[in-house]
Amino acid sequence: MTGDGKIGLQVGNVVRIGAVRKIAGATAEPAPTPAQPRAASEPVPVASLITLAADIASQPTPIDGARVAAIRGAIAGGSYVLDPAATARAMMQFHGRGADA
Repeated sequence: MTGDGKIGLQVGNVVRIGAVRKIAGATAEPAPTPAQPRAASEPVPVASLITLAADIASQPTPIDGARVAAIRGAIAGGSYVLDPAATARAMMQFHGRGADA
């Protein structure tokens, strides 16, 4: 075990934090902790969030079953063709970058 007077006791490559000595002239004080955590602008009751989540989950998913069946049939029959440019345009529109980005 060695000590260099600045860091503390060192065992191998590990510095023992509890053995750190004060360096002359150091006057740092711990940061003050707030008495209460900072409040959000509008607290939302958890019960209302749970109710909202349940309402959203109970709504039917907007899926066009006929379109899904047609696409599945085209894939199974080998006639479904991917259009990379159309896919890229749709992705750009979805992410708000417009069709001409």
